[in-house]
Amino acid sequence: MTSAPTSRLGGATTSSSAREARELYELKQQAVKFYQDNMVPQRMEQVLNDMFYENPEDVYGHLAEYFQQFAKPPTVSQVTVGEVADCRGQPTIQAEIHGVVNNVDKVLCTVTVPTSKWDAAVTEEEETEMAESLKVAMEYLAGPITEALSGTEVANQREGDQRVKNFIGKILEDFEEELKAKKAKEEEESPRAPTPKVAPSEKGGKGKKGKGSATSVILPPQPEEELPRGIQAMCAASLALLEAGAQASRHPLYSHVAALRPGEVPIKLRLPLPMVCVYHGGRAGPGKLNCIKELLIMPKPGLPFREAMKMLTNIHNQVGKALAAKSGVTARNTTDLGAYAPLYDKLEQPLDLVQEALAALELQAGEDVHMAINCAAHEMFELEKGKYEVMTGTQKTPDDMVDFYNDILTRYPGVIALIDPLRKQDKTAWVKLTQAVSEKCYLMGDEVYPRTEKFLVQGMEETRSSAAVFSLHSLTTVSDVMDAAKLVEDGGSEVVLAACQGDTADTTLADLAVGLGVKFAKFGGLGRGERVAKYNRLAQIEAQLADQDKLAPHEEHTFPNILPPPPPEEPEGEAAT
Repeated sequence: MTSAPTSRLGGATTSSSAREARELYELKQQAVKFYQDNMVPQRMEQVLNDMFYENPEDVYGHLAEYFQQFAKPPTVSQVTVGEVADCRGQPTIQAEIHGVVNNVDKVLCTVTVPTSKWDAAVTEEEETEMAESLKVAMEYLAGPITEALSGTEVANQREGDQRVKNFIGKILEDFEEELKAKKAKEEEESPRAPTPKVAPSEKGGKGKKGKGSATSVILPPQPEEELPRGIQAMCAASLALLEAGAQASRHPLYSHVAALRPGEVPIKLRLPLPMVCVYHGGRAGPGKLNCIKELLIMPKPGLPFREAMKMLTNIHNQVGKALAAKSGVTARNTTDLGAYAPLYDKLEQPLDLVQEALAALELQAGEDVHMAINCAAHEMFELEKGKYEVMTGTQKTPDDMVDFYNDILTRYPGVIALIDPLRKQDKTAWVKLTQAVSEKCYLMGDEVYPRTEKFLVQGMEETRSSAAVFSLHSLTTVSDVMDAAKLVEDGGSEVVLAACQGDTADTTLADLAVGLGVKFAKFGGLGRGERVAKYNRLAQIEAQLADQDKLAPHEEHTFPNILPPPPPEEPEGEAAT
């Protein structure tokens, strides 16, 4: 009576044990397959064998470093944003990229985005609009852009940029439709189009030698492009992704940029020649002088960057001393570009000021130091008169400007670059200026070209220049700048990478300039910390590259051939009789 239950209990126990053993065996088989599929035993055996002979001081650090190469690439999990201030105390975006690294979600980088140009005073209405645009940009980054980038490998800059472009592109399309509808309504209400401005080609309406009354059509400047709110989110996301990619690659940012640029990855990298602003004036500045918005100084090629910056700093300080001696200590105050802004009425004053500083330091313009002038022609053009007001009360026609610049270069041979010497509308005069000075001077285009994204489509067109100036803000992505730089260089011209007017202390631009191998870097003057931070970063990069024997030297200046092609020759036998 008592043996049967025992037998049944024993049978149940045996059955349970067999099932558990079978489940354990299956679990072990799954584990074996899991580890074999991921090649863990083979790699573990390899690293343990190698490590025994290598005998590293940090055993677990060695193991972590070895297995890191097999880890999944970090991916974007989130973009967080905050509002901070730029160098002018205006609100701008600080963006952080969060990524999944080794199964852990962490902050990969933080970037602060520069604001676009603040050349003139803004109205209260414009400030309100900028604040609203910033708010929308932050909402885009925290919402739709985070969704667009989620899961993207942080090292894949182009894919990330394109995802953000796809989102912003839809915003632009909707905005353009709204603008078209608005324009159509305005044309219905006022259908008459304004007549193009006609101005006499010579004073008094006479042509040369009094023959007739030749006139020329003065093309008005293109209206400022209207853009929807929040578009600066594109630049913010692109810069943040670039920094995150560098962090994930565990390489310096400049090396990461060099690996991303189109074409072969260079073995050696060169530092850009700094274009340091010492005088900041122009139409919006004090005094009557309009034709020099920025006077920039550059070292001769071949000088080590740290030595070059020491020399340029001495010049900056010498200029400050000279101004203080003439006008008091407040004359040493600098603008948001980090440059001096004395009240000047004549063209010669800022140029002579720099040359006097060079003489005091026993330096020679054209030998030790070169100069560049940002003419900002679009700002000094008077549409009503059809002329450039180079100084208050002094106007010149586009053709007159060719002789004007030629005279400057003759009198001041240390000047080897002119930025935006003419408007893009004055194409005939631009060609004449090219023929007159391009063999002894860089003609650089900044405002004569559209924003970088459109430049990729349009190129230089009829206003071909020796160098194109690019900056990162608003709708511009890192991929755009890389492609634009290659387009310019493939055409035989040089690239200038410039900081924005509303700059920040972020130094990403310095690494970008080195990684892209641009010829010039235009970051501003030496009287502002956010400007100096970028130059200091370049000096740091120089030391790192020199230690690794990866520093490429600069060659002497050779001005690109941008002369227009000669007219085609007439076929034989078809000459006019």
